[in-house]
Amino acid sequence: MKEKLFRIDLRRLILWMCLFFVFLALANNLYASYKVQREILLHNTLEANHVYALKLAQITNAYIESSKRVLEAASHEIGKTGRDSAAAQDELGRVARMTHNFNSLFFTNASGRVMAALPLADKLAGTNVQSRYSLEALKLRQPLISRPFLAPADRWLILVSQPVFQSNGAYAGFIGGTIYLHSPNALQRVLGEHYYRDGSYIYVVDRDGLLIYHPDKKRIGTSNLNNPAVQQVVHGRSGAIRLSNTRQIDMLAGYAPVAATGWGIVVQRPTQAATAALYDLFWRTLYYSLPITLLSLLAIWWLATLISRPLRELAEVAVHLDDRPSFDRIHLINGWYIEVSLIRKALLTGYSAVSTRMSRLHRQAETDPLTSLTNRRGLESALAALKQAGNPLAAVMFDIDHFKAINDTHGHVAGDEALVTVASIARKTARESDVVARMGGEEFVVLMPGSALDSALAFAERLREEIGRARITQDGQVTVSLGVALYPLHTQDIDTLLPLADTALYQAKNAGRNCVRVAGRHEAI
Repeated sequence: MKEKLFRIDLRRLILWMCLFFVFLALANNLYASYKVQREILLHNTLEANHVYALKLAQITNAYIESSKRVLEAASHEIGKTGRDSAAAQDELGRVARMTHNFNSLFFTNASGRVMAALPLADKLAGTNVQSRYSLEALKLRQPLISRPFLAPADRWLILVSQPVFQSNGAYAGFIGGTIYLHSPNALQRVLGEHYYRDGSYIYVVDRDGLLIYHPDKKRIGTSNLNNPAVQQVVHGRSGAIRLSNTRQIDMLAGYAPVAATGWGIVVQRPTQAATAALYDLFWRTLYYSLPITLLSLLAIWWLATLISRPLRELAEVAVHLDDRPSFDRIHLINGWYIEVSLIRKALLTGYSAVSTRMSRLHRQAETDPLTSLTNRRGLESALAALKQAGNPLAAVMFDIDHFKAINDTHGHVAGDEALVTVASIARKTARESDVVARMGGEEFVVLMPGSALDSALAFAERLREEIGRARITQDGQVTVSLGVALYPLHTQDIDTLLPLADTALYQAKNAGRNCVRVAGRHEAI
């Protein structure tokens, strides 16, 4: 029983192989879908971060340009008042009320002494500037934006300065605005509102790779030049890149330079956060694939049965070759694919040899050897089949005029050639469904199933003209006389159809030959 249960047959073999490949294809499709979706998500995230970095760079650039314009306007006002400390203090107050771009403001005269400063709590007024970038601003006498530097108060800041010239063109010093990088500042307000909560963050570096802004304030003022994105952005390039940050977290970074300062904006998002939705997408894809998968499994089971059934039936027939009734079942087996058809054909070969030989003899017996048309016996068989169908039928009977004279004048070989030529023309002129037969001697008939009187007459006339135009004998053309009869128009008994057509044929001969006559009519057609 166990051997019978676990015996491998074709149906089980097909079923298990198909199941294996279906699940393999499903797994491959899921994996391919996962990989493609992952690549799309990574590409889109990189592109989004790049675009976002460009946007933030534009915002930062606008912030810097706005700050420079404010200081430039204030420098003009202070220049008008000369070296008046009170007027300079008032102007700084006006700037502080107008904009919050700076944490502190001060005006330094040409000798480096602070003449006015805000906030007052810093107590900068009356002191001399000492930082490298303040001294550089005094020396160069042109607008400057400093690198991040550590001020004497032990805090990192950036200095934005604008020279002050009096009305007579004399250099009066410079007005400076500072941004405290570790304290709340305008740059943080611009960039901080764009902070993500999924591990994404934004940071800003100067042209040397020093961090100007970072969510982790402890890192401000440190170098981040080892970062591949920073290496690109400090050279003025924008783009996107996949990298590992200082904590070795896989990141998707977009970067863009700030035109006004040479700074760089970098937007980073963890790769894991970007691809987190993939797992949900994977299970949803699997869920939506299940109905088709189940239908596929049912189709495989059905196809396995459909494929194996005819082979099993052929095997059972082959076992009983000696049993003729059992072997006759082979004709009921559906050979819908070529292998079954070939096997069935091979099994039938032995039994069909005699039948094939007999059929060949039968065809030879129904074919005229000279013209290869159907002979009288074949005509009788065709007429019997058409009678059983019961459909309308036209008979066009014709023979060669003065055929005896052709034989007497040119010999029987020429007469045979005339018969063959006429037969060929009749076959070419007739339809595929028509039966063209040689009755004997020079007499022929064409059976036209489903033909009406008009089409039968048109055919007869066309045939007469085709034969009349052909050069058949050495003397030239020959002519034919034709008779047409229709069932059931002229007779209700199909067995009398040919005699009626024959009578019409002789009416055509009596009318002078080379014409067509219809059964029951004596006038010309």
